Amino acid sequence: MIQDRLRQIGLSDNEISVYLSILENAEISPSMVAKMTNLSRPSVYAIGKKLARKDLISEEDRCSGLRFLASPPDAVVREVESEKREVESRLELAKALVPELNLIPKSQNYSVPKVRFIEESLLKEYLYQKASDWDRSGLDRDATWWGVQDSSLIKHYGEWLSWYWKRADTKLQSKMVTNEKEEGHSFEGQTSFRRSMRFWNKGGNIGVTQAIFGDYVLIVNTRTKPHSLFEIHDAVTAEGLRQVFRGIWETL
Repeated sequence: MIQDRLRQIGLSDNEISVYLSILENAEISPSMVAKMTNLSRPSVYAIGKKLARKDLISEEDRCSGLRFLASPPDAVVREVESEKREVESRLELAKALVPELNLIPKSQNYSVPKVRFIEESLLKEYLYQKASDWDRSGLDRDATWWGVQDSSLIKHYGEWLSWYWKRADTKLQSKMVTNEKEEGHSFEGQTSFRRSMRFWNKGGNIGVTQAIFGDYVLIVNTRTKPHSLFEIHDAVTAEGLRQVFRGIWETL
């Protein structure tokens, strides 16, 4: 049916009724269309203006009043072609916007932090599992671990630290301050030139390791039981803390 096809190209039922009434009569007054379609005159006037904007009809003011004039039937094709061009233009604009929209959170310093809590029973496995993710993120920034290391981390997880620095990318380095000198605590590779430590005599009350690497902030409790790790994945938070710990490092 004609009505079904007109509906498929985007006309509403009332628009179809008004359009077909005008097309059948070639020229007709709004009041007559209202009678033929059982629509109110205000509705017919409003629909007529919509159809005129689509170039399916035209409006003409005469001494006897407003008249609706039907456009040639191929105006339907021109209308759809016009809509197609508009959609294609909007599609190209949308594609061009994607790279700019991706930059908005960074330029406005807005991000949605992802937080994970790892309990002691899963902690060792998680350290091995996540090392590569942390490395990739660190290499995207300054390839440097910043923060403060609680000495108990070496005591309980020295095996992991040995493993980490053996397989870590050669570009990676560590510039961590310590809340307690490392004498009495050691692991293989502890004295590597890539791993720089400075004692901070004002950090004695810090009982957890706080490490910033790439877009990650790691808060590791290894001093008291049960051990645990908070992982915050957030570029803005990480960058802010990186500046703080870099500043502390440079004063020592």
